[in-house]
Amino acid sequence: MHLPTFLLGRMAMNLLAFLTMIIFTDLDGTLLDHQTYSFDAARDALAAIKAKGIALIFATSKTAAEVRPLQRAVGIDLPAIVENGAGIAWPARSDGDDDPYLSIRRHIAALPREAAGAFRGFGDMSADEVAEATGLSPEASRLARQRRHSEPGLFTGSLEQRRAFDAFLAEAGLKAVQGGRFLTISAGRTKADCMDEIIEWHGNGETGQRPVTLALGDAPNDVAMLEHADFAFIVRNDAHPALPRLIGEDTGRIRRTREPGPAGWNEAVLSFINLHSTST
Repeated sequence: MHLPTFLLGRMAMNLLAFLTMIIFTDLDGTLLDHQTYSFDAARDALAAIKAKGIALIFATSKTAAEVRPLQRAVGIDLPAIVENGAGIAWPARSDGDDDPYLSIRRHIAALPREAAGAFRGFGDMSADEVAEATGLSPEASRLARQRRHSEPGLFTGSLEQRRAFDAFLAEAGLKAVQGGRFLTISAGRTKADCMDEIIEWHGNGETGQRPVTLALGDAPNDVAMLEHADFAFIVRNDAHPALPRLIGEDTGRIRRTREPGPAGWNEAVLSFINLHSTST
């Protein structure tokens, strides 16, 4: 349900007031500070989300094991899109088997000579090495290695090696997507692919209308999610190059935050909620 313009017409503003909302958000570099992983600067917006009863769905490259402590810290018990959209972590359900992950690892081990050694995944690293690469604590790094659907890592090869790497993955039905820090290999399912499944799970509320969706992200692996949502904010992250101009920015359906990380997230969410709440 892409509305014609971003809250510019009175009709669109009035419509928003009667619809339920779902917020889909990336974590690292978006809700969480890129360096410290803190969400303190977003506490005002998180409180507003809770007060309004808005569903907050994490959409992240993190694993289910990593997401659950963050959900508890924020105070939510909802599904989460994990491992870059390769899976959904549902409340009160097991994480499933690790066959998809083991299959990915087998393909990495079979990389052709021209691409071998150019990619080093979490499965090739110890917990201490993951901690060094991510800035996470040793315990958090242990959770980051509990993967079910995807393998993040660092690609250090040449452009020619990257072409061979991508071609090999494509033949195996896999795809590599660049995030804020890591290149992640999966079966190619994206965060956007999971959104409709969660929207259907959420239901349409009292109006019987599909909920309006807001998405926030900062990196290339967020683009599909940002463009799939009704409205979106690209959260500034000075740790990597800014995203190119996206479809929807010309009409204002997609906007960019002035502040980086959780401060920008806070600003964007509060402005959207306030406009939504005062549009009656």
